[in-house]
Amino acid sequence: MMMAHDSTPGRPTPSAEALSALRSALEEYLTISGETPSLQPALRRIALEARQQKIHAEQLLIVLKDVWFELPQIARTPNEKQNELLQRVVTFCIREYYSV
Repeated sequence: MMMAHDSTPGRPTPSAEALSALRSALEEYLTISGETPSLQPALRRIALEARQQKIHAEQLLIVLKDVWFELPQIARTPNEKQNELLQRVVTFCIREYYSV
């Protein structure tokens, strides 16, 4: 299920560079269906920026899911596999958010 993008003006968001790194790491993650060396650093960066900008964890997860569902590989990934992979990424993201 896809969530609507929150386009509230003035809402802080991670940098374009952090979002790009996250997008690349997620594309790699989906390609090999598992953890990649680039995933943790990308999640750590986006979590750190979120904490610095006072973005709440649930807002960060919305950003993460927006990036996730924009990836072209998602349309080609079966829903069950998609959900499994996304749950792992969400868990990793939450861990990084609360560890910084």
